[in-house]
Amino acid sequence: MISVGDSIRQSAFFKILVIGFLVMLLLIPLIMISSAVYERQSRYYSVKSEIGELFGYDQTIMGPVVTVPYQRFWKDDKDKVHTDLHYAYFLPENLQIRGQLVPETRYRGIYEVVVYRTDLTVSGAFEPPNFGFWKTIQPEHILWDDAYLTIGISDTRGIREALTLNWNKKELPFLSGTRSSLFDKGLHVRLPDLEQLNTTNYEFSFKLNLNGHEQLAFSPVGKETIVELSSSWQDPSFAGSFLPVERVINETGFEARWQVSHLGRSYPQMWNTEMQDSVNLHQEQFNVNLRLPVDFYQKVERSIKYGILFILLTFTTFFLFEIFNPIRIHPLQYLMVGFALSIFYLLLLSISEHLNFSWAYLIASGATIGLIITYGQWVLQSRQRSLIMGGFLVGLYIYLYVLLHLQDYALLFGAIGLFVILALVMFITRRVDWYALHLNQQR
Repeated sequence: MISVGDSIRQSAFFKILVIGFLVMLLLIPLIMISSAVYERQSRYYSVKSEIGELFGYDQTIMGPVVTVPYQRFWKDDKDKVHTDLHYAYFLPENLQIRGQLVPETRYRGIYEVVVYRTDLTVSGAFEPPNFGFWKTIQPEHILWDDAYLTIGISDTRGIREALTLNWNKKELPFLSGTRSSLFDKGLHVRLPDLEQLNTTNYEFSFKLNLNGHEQLAFSPVGKETIVELSSSWQDPSFAGSFLPVERVINETGFEARWQVSHLGRSYPQMWNTEMQDSVNLHQEQFNVNLRLPVDFYQKVERSIKYGILFILLTFTTFFLFEIFNPIRIHPLQYLMVGFALSIFYLLLLSISEHLNFSWAYLIASGATIGLIITYGQWVLQSRQRSLIMGGFLVGLYIYLYVLLHLQDYALLFGAIGLFVILALVMFITRRVDWYALHLNQQR
């Protein structure tokens, strides 16, 4: 005689409730593994920051800009005359930057980070500063003797040697600091006798040797800006407001050429203190990145999002074996299989830090499938059923691998896959009488 308690425990509905509870319970290890991914990723970024602090951070080159101070006089309500110091800023007519990026890979423990050295030649020409645009500035109020040229460099610690400006065939040493609110960090050089030079254009050039970390960016401050870079790095990434007009990438490295007109940016060729709030030289930059393709953290994190789905589908397959075969599977055995599926993500994370992601995925999934197949021979009481289970898991992990490498079509592929799986389960169980079903088979 079967008691009411035994009848409940043998009902399919009760088993489904238990399986649902176990699926929710397995959220705990998945959340813990997701936290481990975040922790390892944070550690990687911390190492990158440490190396950047020692060698040089991402570098951004802005300028050069010629700055000429002038005086403004005004009266207060008591007719007392006051003097304010204002500035006029002038950008070059043309700007050419040519050079090489020499990449190096630095290691800190298991982490590797790309740094680089640059050997750049910066040249161009300025038109003589023209204050006629501002009718309120009197010629006698212009402080020509205090004029200077400024370049912005985001991390001046990366400067490898002293810089000298060739200004109309005259050598002028750069000094530290910008003397300007345009840039947070940089260098400046005084421009003596700027007013007395009788020339159509002021030609300039200087060498710039920098240490940096992964990214090198430029601001197109010239009326026409041309940047030509070459490097032995084979996997560059070009980004920013402007892409190269020409680029060649092959097994020997890359060559890229940018050509930018002043018409494509938001700030003018000259402005003064009154217009300063509307000018931002940090806008419309373009850059090249020499980054290592370290995207496995994102892939592992994305794969964990499918963890509950994987566990649910695997448990459903085991449950179907219970329905159509004279076996009983204990909730603890379900839980063991769920833990094996969860540990896959931890294996994937740890192996990915040492091997290519595809190899790490193959090893982690192979180990997980092998473990479940071996365990399934006892749980399912049949080697054939265990192999069927293994085939199902192989298909499931191939499905996940494809999803992780799709970008634009990931949602479509995922939705179609889930629809097909649901349809298959509905087809297999279409003749099951759920009201009459009791899992009362004996081992």
